Amino acid sequence: MFTDPKIDYGPQLNMVIWLLVSLSSLFLFTRLYLKNCQNRGLWWDDYTLLASWIALTGQAGLASYVISLGYGKQVIPVENLALFPVPINLLSTLLIVANLLGKTSFAMTLLRIPAVWMRVVCWCVVVSLVGTLGTSAVFVWVECFPWEKGGNCVSLDVAVDYNTFSCAYSSAMDVALAFLPWKYIWGLQMSKKEKFGVVVAMSMGVFAGVAAVIKTTTIHLVHESTDPTSSVQLVVWGNAEAAICIMAASIPILRALVRGGFGPQAAPMGYETGDTTMMAESGLGRSIANPVQRFSQPAPSLPPIIQRHQLPASSEELDKTLTDGTPELTGNKSPGLDGLDDWSDEASIEMTNYQTRPQTPTDFTRRGMV
Repeated sequence: MFTDPKIDYGPQLNMVIWLLVSLSSLFLFTRLYLKNCQNRGLWWDDYTLLASWIALTGQAGLASYVISLGYGKQVIPVENLALFPVPINLLSTLLIVANLLGKTSFAMTLLRIPAVWMRVVCWCVVVSLVGTLGTSAVFVWVECFPWEKGGNCVSLDVAVDYNTFSCAYSSAMDVALAFLPWKYIWGLQMSKKEKFGVVVAMSMGVFAGVAAVIKTTTIHLVHESTDPTSSVQLVVWGNAEAAICIMAASIPILRALVRGGFGPQAAPMGYETGDTTMMAESGLGRSIANPVQRFSQPAPSLPPIIQRHQLPASSEELDKTLTDGTPELTGNKSPGLDGLDDWSDEASIEMTNYQTRPQTPTDFTRRGMV
């Protein structure tokens, strides 16, 4: 193979990686900033997405380090070759972790939607991704290279084949999570324009799936090539997949927050205003009103659960569910009940078990007034 010492993709690779990190930072921290402006607490999906971004940023730092050692060149200085294995393994592991946490965060967001079947599917997706991508991360450290004989390790061919499978499966799960909310959203009582906007916002994960497909096609090419620069595309598309996961997971929440307005005055989407003390329970933002203000509110004429039945599902209720971290009771429309929501005992029991906060008079009063 002809090698040219002048060929160096390092600077371009460095620029692309940090551009992707910057874009993902813009989406993620805008999401966290808007939540802070609206006095909303962070939920588990926020913390998981933040951990994904930290892993992606750490990986970018390691990528810059190996680029400084000569990665991206066709001719790498011989004295630097011994410095590559550990940083490359750490880089690969962090990239896998970033992708795993990004997909897990979006699945956690979907867990807020009060549909039993969707929660079951989301948990299956999360568990399967942890198993497949976790194994890929292990293979990074135990695979055998051609010049290593014997020892407790896995053949490089086996590791490459498995990593190809895990990347393809990861891509399929991106697409599955993107289309999973469609059935539920299309059954809500809102205009087709609103439905289309929500569906588009929650389907951006398809682009992460596309990046994962392209990454999958490069794995065997890297293994078969003797060109040291052949793995540059693999690193680029791995970073693109992780960064797009973070951006795609942020878009639905950003849409809901922007619709709710900016600043503390936007808090009525599930939060009281006035003389309140803000508390966080189990990662969910919650406000407890002043006792005088709390008991001065008129009691609802009907029990809260009956009033909730009479409220049609809307984009505002869905936005509140996504941003507050508290599932809203929304049922399926039943033609036989003149447009009222049809609630089954199983759904009511399931929703009761899902809410871990204690049921107090304040809770019932507040829920009846929303």
